[in-house]
Amino acid sequence: MSFRNEAYSDLVNDVLFDAFYTKRSNRGMIASIRQFAEVIIRKILDLPESEKVTLGDGKVLKNLRQASGNNQILMDSINNIRTIGNKCTHTQEIEPITNQDVLECKDNLLNLYASLFVMYFKKYEFGTNSEVIRAFSILPPIIRYKCLNELYQHNKSNLSVIDKLSLVLLKASDKERAVRWVEERKEELSNLLPYTEEVIEEHRKERCNKFAQILIENAPASMYVLCMDRILKVDEIIRKNGLLYNNFEQAKDLYLKTGILKGDSDEVVDFNSLMTFVYLGRINKGNPKVANIDSYTIIN
Repeated sequence: MSFRNEAYSDLVNDVLFDAFYTKRSNRGMIASIRQFAEVIIRKILDLPESEKVTLGDGKVLKNLRQASGNNQILMDSINNIRTIGNKCTHTQEIEPITNQDVLECKDNLLNLYASLFVMYFKKYEFGTNSEVIRAFSILPPIIRYKCLNELYQHNKSNLSVIDKLSLVLLKASDKERAVRWVEERKEELSNLLPYTEEVIEEHRKERCNKFAQILIENAPASMYVLCMDRILKVDEIIRKNGLLYNNFEQAKDLYLKTGILKGDSDEVVDFNSLMTFVYLGRINKGNPKVANIDSYTIIN
């Protein structure tokens, strides 16, 4: 790898502090977010510190399009950050920078975060490694939603994506939106079994035919039934305990405690590198729910 997380630690600490953790003008916040977007591009393209990167560079954009498989959300978000950022860095732009400009810039930054994981899961299929999925759940719900929604558009039969997407909609939005998402897809989800033949065959080989048959007989009738049941159960937990975390700052304790995976496979190394990167510069505000995590029931 040419990009080194540790090389950008000081820079990311500074720009994220200026963008999110201190009182600053809208113009200053957006300028810092634009700087950080350049760092994310370096991460995506695996570029060393010596290589120049700007958001509008034609070669950089061409390489991003190729590396991301022409991910239009990524490309549009970079262009949006560049456009808003230009208003904050060029002296001929004298119009006021509004709160809405800041909100749009932050949302586009979330798209860049999500794109990092979209690219990762296009390389390593979502759902094939339970430890990766567990640690992925330590990301803020809105980033997981943006990632999973993009993965779903590319593959609408991945059971793990469907399950996690319906649940994260509950956490990133509310029960009504999650239920509506499932209901709008009732026909197609009703035609999907909540297990694959490959999984059942694995259980037959590793355990026995009888155990595999028990799994089939006790499984929900379809992905529609499974998703609705999970949404209702998790909604009960959230209403009782509240969300465990909603942003990087609330989740950092949990990431440091359980989010760094063991192993040296490419899949694990790449995932750990991504998680280290997205938590760079994020202040650990402490989370009493994480400190007492054993008292909480967690369904990712």
